[in-house]
Amino acid sequence: MNASHFAEFWQAQGYRVIETASCFWYNARRFSFMSIPYHREVAPGSSELRRLFFTGPALAARFFPADDSEADRGLFVCSDRNYSLASLGKKARNQTRRGLESCSVEQIDFEYLARHGQPINGDTWVRQGRSPKSMGDRQWRAYCAAAHPPDFEAWGAFAEGELAAFLIAALVEDCLSILHQASATALLAAYPNNALTFTVTERRLACPQVSYISYGLKSLEDTSTLDHFKFQMGYRLKPRGDRVVLHPFLRPLVGLGGKQLVTAMARRWPGSDFWRKAATVLPQAHQQ
Repeated sequence: MNASHFAEFWQAQGYRVIETASCFWYNARRFSFMSIPYHREVAPGSSELRRLFFTGPALAARFFPADDSEADRGLFVCSDRNYSLASLGKKARNQTRRGLESCSVEQIDFEYLARHGQPINGDTWVRQGRSPKSMGDRQWRAYCAAAHPPDFEAWGAFAEGELAAFLIAALVEDCLSILHQASATALLAAYPNNALTFTVTERRLACPQVSYISYGLKSLEDTSTLDHFKFQMGYRLKPRGDRVVLHPFLRPLVGLGGKQLVTAMARRWPGSDFWRKAATVLPQAHQQ
């Protein structure tokens, strides 16, 4: 799948997609656009950003230049063709062995996932401190309907005959991107995430068309627990730039107390993904 087809995946779900000279963009959140595909390093010019801000419309744009000056930012990747249990951290290795004993891991179809995945999504979002309604039923069904094999694939880990964890991945160019992963709280003792991540990583890195697997971007928020899991499962952080640029009309307001206002709103509504993200992004935004 090329970048254009990946952009169509988001467009099919109702997201607004804009193509500029360097990349595609989609409105990952209200008035906030992100460059896609995620593994590409891009450096959009000022004219591209102006077009995005005024035709999006967008208040913020996030993209990923080839700049590793901020070593704590980047993309979690694994390209080890010899990936095995020996690639894992000691604790993760023990947990993965237990997970493989307790769970069966197999590919599943998206129709099944559309019917059975949403309660597991809710469990995951609650554990992450997010609203259990971060994605509604209709939006989840649209997500699954837009994911067309063979470029998109879904995998599930089953424990005690129940779906305990699942992930969705997409092969974009030579990178297999893990786009979404969720697990049922009641079955975490079976270590389904370990079994699932290990099995998919091992099997897909054995395919010649997959040069590396991406386990997602390092979040702008504090996700140290999740990051630790990825490191333990044999992934590394590939440093690169991660830039957020604000709409030119918004920049003076930020300097006049906008950051304090957004922080106050995030504290008042801690369950709001919008205000939480805004409070995280504003202090890190670049003036361009």
